[in-house]
Amino acid sequence: MQDVWRLFAAIEIPPEVRDRVAAVRDRLRDVGWRAKWVNPEGTHLTLKFYGNVPVDDIPALRAALRPAVATARPFTIEAAGAGAFPNPRRPRVLWLGVAGDVRRLGALQRSVEQASAAQGYPPEERAFHPHLTVARVRPEDLGSLRDVERRLAEIAALPPLPIPVDRVTLFRSELRRTGAVYTVVDEFPLGGAG
Repeated sequence: MQDVWRLFAAIEIPPEVRDRVAAVRDRLRDVGWRAKWVNPEGTHLTLKFYGNVPVDDIPALRAALRPAVATARPFTIEAAGAGAFPNPRRPRVLWLGVAGDVRRLGALQRSVEQASAAQGYPPEERAFHPHLTVARVRPEDLGSLRDVERRLAEIAALPPLPIPVDRVTLFRSELRRTGAVYTVVDEFPLGGAG
């Protein structure tokens, strides 16, 4: 049986933004909201989720990602805003928004997507909507969420925090009882970075 790793490509998030995720989680928990809260230490901005990848295929994927990412120049985005998927009336995912140079972020995501497609990984069918997940809301927890629109508006009013984008990181995700554990497989600097 071939060994497989669960992989995704993402932008790593600075400590100040992870602290914001923790503060938002704590604020919402303190008002009685129940959800499956993310571990702020694992917060990242996913560009491409691969799922289970045969270990033997990882070198080719790495070789494809490196030049695709190197064509982009470093830039900055911001953690700003807040929202819910699919909407605040029936939230399934609570998130912090991403603002700033989202045009360049979208171009970087498309480069990663194209390089991945060339390696046989089908493109994501949903439109890219950059966000930082704070929680996943289970159906049994919906009743605990009160004043969703007002609470999200309060969070959205927080000042933006910068997120420098100078590399794309390929992560391995190992699902455990205590939550997912992320390990860096490789880092791909943007052109002109580091």
